[in-house]
Amino acid sequence: MKYKNIKYAGFTLIEILVSITILSIILVSVFAVYISSSEISLKTDITRALQQNVKSSVEKISEDIRKNGFDCVRNSIALESCDLAGINITNEWSILTIWWNHYYLAKYDGTLYGITNVSECDEIDEKCTLVMKNWTSSAKPIMNSWVDVKNIQFLASSTGPKKVTILMTLQPAIWKWIRANLINENRFYFQTTISQRINLN
Repeated sequence: MKYKNIKYAGFTLIEILVSITILSIILVSVFAVYISSSEISLKTDITRALQQNVKSSVEKISEDIRKNGFDCVRNSIALESCDLAGINITNEWSILTIWWNHYYLAKYDGTLYGITNVSECDEIDEKCTLVMKNWTSSAKPIMNSWVDVKNIQFLASSTGPKKVTILMTLQPAIWKWIRANLINENRFYFQTTISQRINLN
C-alpha cells in the first residue's frame, strides 16, 4: 500500500513568535496613545473646572463690590476688627466684608461651612472652599465640588479708589477620583485686583 505524501500548510514556531511580538508592540503602542490622550483630556477638564470656578467666584465678588462697594478685610467677623489698610499675609484666615456679606475660606465638615484656619486646608485631602455668608443666612459655597481652595488672602487698599486684591491657591478635589500626582501638577495660583466703582455724582 502506497501512502500519499500530504503537505500541511501552517506556521513555524519562529513565525508565530515573530507575529506575537509584532502584535504586542502594536497593542502596547495603541494602549500608550490611549493613556496619553486620556491624560491630556483629564488635564484639560481639570484646567477648565479650575478656570470656570475662579471666573464665577470672582464675577460674584466683583458684582457685589460694584453694587455695594466693600467695607474692609478682616480676620474675624466681629465688627470692631475691620481693617481697611489691609491684612497681614501671615494671618491664619482672611475675610472680605462687602456690606452684609462675608467671603472667606471654609472647611467642609459634612454639613456646615465654618471659618477655618488656612493651615488646615493645606493638606491635599482637605475639602475647603470659598464661601459667602451674610448676617441672615448660613455660609454657602460659591465654587463647585470639583475644586478645593487651599489658601486665600484678601488685601485691601484705601489709597485712591478703594480696591481689593484676591490671591487664591486652588487644586482639583481629590475625591473626584483624580490621582494625587495630577492634583499636585494642576495646582492653580490666581491673583486679581477689583476696584470699587467711583461714584461721580
